[in-house]
Amino acid sequence: MRIKKQLQLFLAGAVLIPFNAVLIIPVVDYIADESGISNASQFIIIGIITFIFELLIILFTLHLSKTIQKSIKFLQNSTKKLADGEVNDSLERRKSNRGANEITDLIVNLEKMRLTLRENEERRNKLIMGISHDLRTPVAVIKGYSEAIADGVITDPEEIQKTVQIMLSKSEQLENMINTLINYVKLNSQTWKKNLVNQPIEPMLSSFINSSVGTGTIFKRNVKGSINISKDISLPYDSELVQRALENLYSNALRYTNEGDEINLTAEETDSEIIVKIEDSGIGMEKKDQQYIFDMFYRASSSRREAGYGIGLSVVKNIIDIHGWKIDVESQKGVGTAFIIKIPKTN
Repeated sequence: MRIKKQLQLFLAGAVLIPFNAVLIIPVVDYIADESGISNASQFIIIGIITFIFELLIILFTLHLSKTIQKSIKFLQNSTKKLADGEVNDSLERRKSNRGANEITDLIVNLEKMRLTLRENEERRNKLIMGISHDLRTPVAVIKGYSEAIADGVITDPEEIQKTVQIMLSKSEQLENMINTLINYVKLNSQTWKKNLVNQPIEPMLSSFINSSVGTGTIFKRNVKGSINISKDISLPYDSELVQRALENLYSNALRYTNEGDEINLTAEETDSEIIVKIEDSGIGMEKKDQQYIFDMFYRASSSRREAGYGIGLSVVKNIIDIHGWKIDVESQKGVGTAFIIKIPKTN
């Protein structure tokens, strides 16, 4: 039985039992008068009845205390491993509904917390492994060339100049990687949600599409853009973050297409949502890669000429999730890739 119900019964009994005991006194007096029972006998009868009522209250109080104590003990035993930092084992639950109450129900919420902690731990371990892997290459290059110059292996001034340029390039790469990682960590905090401002979305999308069409000309891509949404639609979003996500997707389209390939940027409106699509006719990706494409540090096929760190699309996914939107990918090897963002009108 739920603790709340038991408390309600206890309170009802605590009020009604003494009340009933008082009501019984005239009944006992009447019976005594009719039966000729002495006053001493009446007192004993009333005392026995009162004792029984009080005993019921005491027994019920003990039962309620025992229920709470057992529930707390069960909760302590179930969460001991969690308190010790072990998040891999599931929390023990009641095998049946018998004995379940508000306290034991906390196990459900604690189990959700355990799963979240385990997911965060896995993400952190993956982050550390990924950082170690991706930072190793530029650091090794810088170290190798520095030692070559220091040891006199490279002495020609022209070669030294080339080496220094390579070292500078790798230093910039390291700086970009660190900045990207810092941004990724920031995006995992809840503070960004406080920056979502209700504002028209059409001007931001129009600006992005128009800018992208101009950039496509420089990179010799056939970029087409169209926008067909109402200028009156306002939604809560962070303009800086959304533009970063869109530019990241567009940069991917440029990276994985060749000169003359097509890139289509569209924004359409339905009754319930806005659909933004960035589609290219580039090299595409295999189906097996598509389910992992938003995972941090995941790189698809090596044929996609990877130059990034496997973080960009994970950042995009985080930005979309922060806004409560959805992103999907459709791709076919040798045909092209399309990223589709769905933005609910009622957000």
